[in-house]
Amino acid sequence: MMISFVILSLVLISSLIYVFIKNYIYGIIFVLSILLTLLLEQILKKIGFELDIFKTRKNDIKVVDELSLIDGRIIDIVNSKFLSGTIVIPKYIVEKLKKLSNSENQIEKFKARRALDIIARLEENDKIPCKIIDIDLVSNDENKKIFEFAKKLEASIITTDMMMIKYGAMENVPILNINDLAFALKQVILPGDEINIFIIKEGKEKQQGVGYLEDGSMVVVEDGYNYIGRKMDVKVQSILQTSNGKIIFTKIKS
Repeated sequence: MMISFVILSLVLISSLIYVFIKNYIYGIIFVLSILLTLLLEQILKKIGFELDIFKTRKNDIKVVDELSLIDGRIIDIVNSKFLSGTIVIPKYIVEKLKKLSNSENQIEKFKARRALDIIARLEENDKIPCKIIDIDLVSNDENKKIFEFAKKLEASIITTDMMMIKYGAMENVPILNINDLAFALKQVILPGDEINIFIIKEGKEKQQGVGYLEDGSMVVVEDGYNYIGRKMDVKVQSILQTSNGKIIFTKIKS
């Protein structure tokens, strides 16, 4: 950013010198045009419209919060190459996790050690750079710290906390929610589709078998009772949407 500013300043100064030497009136117009352009950019920014007139390249940094590290799916997302830029983990989060990894509370200890393992795997990955960074922060509030940290780096935040989207809008910090990504990638099933399902139990009706998709949707298999304990190819007959989710009615593929 600083290098770009210096280069831009040198270009402008050189242009000004040239224009003033040729014609001072054009020089004044040139200067006023630049000032009006910069003023317009600031006015638009104040009203919430981001306009980068000089196309300066912004940092592509993603700050990973504590919940995402405990969740662990971030490592699969990184390995799939969906993310770009640089991943940053606040040092204060790492230090907190190290303390919790020796906690007498078994649940806290398990979560902290899992998160530390994810951090180690992120540092070792060869898909995207990962850094642990220490920044002086004013806030002592856990919820505000992560936003202060992200603002100083001009970064977005990766999280699994749905409330972070609301807070992110208030703090003007972009939020990338892993749960939103998981929801967007849910398998779309339509009548006539063929799926492979593991039949695990008997259905409510005679001779029915029941299995489940990865998203928890129930799959009812007509004449599937005799195939309990086996993976079968089935064809979707119809789909019923209920308040508890989808029920997919299928038939064994002939």
